[in-house]
Amino acid sequence: MSEGGRAGKAVRARKWTFRDGRASGADEAGELVREEAVTLEVSGAGEYVLLCTPEDLEALAVGFAFSEGLIDGPGGVGSCSRERTGPWTSRVRLERAGAGPAGVPRSLIVSSSCGLCGKSIEEGAVGPPVGRTLALPAARLVAVAAAMRGRQEVFARTGGTHAAALFDAAGEVRSFAEDLGRHNALDKAVGKLLLSGGPPRGLGAMMSGRLCFELVVKAARAGLEILAGVSAPSSLAVDAAGGRGITLCGFVREDRLTAYTHPERLSG
Repeated sequence: MSEGGRAGKAVRARKWTFRDGRASGADEAGELVREEAVTLEVSGAGEYVLLCTPEDLEALAVGFAFSEGLIDGPGGVGSCSRERTGPWTSRVRLERAGAGPAGVPRSLIVSSSCGLCGKSIEEGAVGPPVGRTLALPAARLVAVAAAMRGRQEVFARTGGTHAAALFDAAGEVRSFAEDLGRHNALDKAVGKLLLSGGPPRGLGAMMSGRLCFELVVKAARAGLEILAGVSAPSSLAVDAAGGRGITLCGFVREDRLTAYTHPERLSG
């Protein structure tokens, strides 16, 4: 059972730990990552309910709208506001500047683990390749992964979040976000950059978990040229990254990584 207030990134919880079949602690205190439902209202494009960690919600709204093709960039945001609507719910209203793209509404509820609900593979895979401006030493990706781990404050407390870090050719982290879901974390990181007026195009993204097709689709939409993660990619992610011109790297750990597509962006 969780307890405590309804704000913040984590909640206090009671827990009982068993080791080798025996209770090693009774009624201990711990922390859980917070999960809530956020209704995203996009003017002229309907509503979406996202299950997520309730922080950086404006960034999540902007990043989600961008990855869904509901806005074309920072200039597509007229205003963005949020309000608390209940103990476990919030609402974010994103007013678009002008009519904006129509977009294709998806299923009403987008869970923290879902990035492609209501879309076909063909819809996600079709599109032009990304640019060819980003190049860096392979060892720098390992340093970026280490820098991302150092920022995962909610994960250190709860063990329950994913992270996304957008980085440049110098290996500098330009935007960082944590969330229950990998897709939300990437949307938040992109949204933060868009809200600050900086375009994500030409950057790379480091992810804390496995690399799936949906993340490649979001990376391509944002113009990210490298998508890397500490775990394995799926076969469909490799196929999509190859077709969209994205350098896809998995198992970025300690002193090694594995490049699956377009390794020419990496030196050494």
